[in-house]
Amino acid sequence: MTFSPLTLFARHSLRIVLPGMLVAATLHPAGGMAQTQSVNTIPPNATELDLSASGTVQAQPDELTATFMAEARADTAASAQAQVNALVGKVTAASAHASGLTLNAESYFVHHDDGDRQQNRKPQWVARQSIRLTATDGKVLLPLVGQLQADNLALTRLDWSLSRERRADLTRKAETLALQDMQQRAQAAASTLKLTVASIRTVTLEDQNMPRPMPMMMMARAASVDMPGPEAPTGMQDVTATVRATLILKPAG
Repeated sequence: MTFSPLTLFARHSLRIVLPGMLVAATLHPAGGMAQTQSVNTIPPNATELDLSASGTVQAQPDELTATFMAEARADTAASAQAQVNALVGKVTAASAHASGLTLNAESYFVHHDDGDRQQNRKPQWVARQSIRLTATDGKVLLPLVGQLQADNLALTRLDWSLSRERRADLTRKAETLALQDMQQRAQAAASTLKLTVASIRTVTLEDQNMPRPMPMMMMARAASVDMPGPEAPTGMQDVTATVRATLILKPAG
């Protein structure tokens, strides 16, 4: 798959503690990766600078996921489960010949529906199972999605997301951008205050993002092979990393 050029952004904030307000605190946010340089003696005329910056990388998602729900109702639990198993078998058989496709059969649920006499709904057993199909190429998965919809499987989700490997690579790029921006901000702050950076007390990196799917808007459709298949246009996604640092500034010269 060909990706469009990455788009990089930076956001930042900073807090300066002047001499006389020095705070010897080390930040260790939960989930962060901290690197600390201890400072045993802080000069009386030192200034502590608390600074944060964020780097963001934009890229197109590289993984398309379709989630189906197989459901059947019958007078007995065995019959309902047999019908669901048959539907899941259709998914397995249809996806067996598709390359680059991953199938996961997930939650399986069976319960008894007591019915409703007022609505003329008789008691029945209900069986359900969800099936998730994942591919890196929409041209492989989308035709199969249309075929399975025609086989009476309900499509509950269709979304693009970043694969684990792609997200890890983008996170490293975002962290590098955040660190570079933090260094530039620190130098600019020190220069404005007629100070220089003496040392870095703490550095903390945080990945602000969890995998975020992009759901596609869909309409329920009849089980007919004459109906057009679904579409899943891609859109850019953000991966952001934040760096927080505490630096010690000293008078220039």
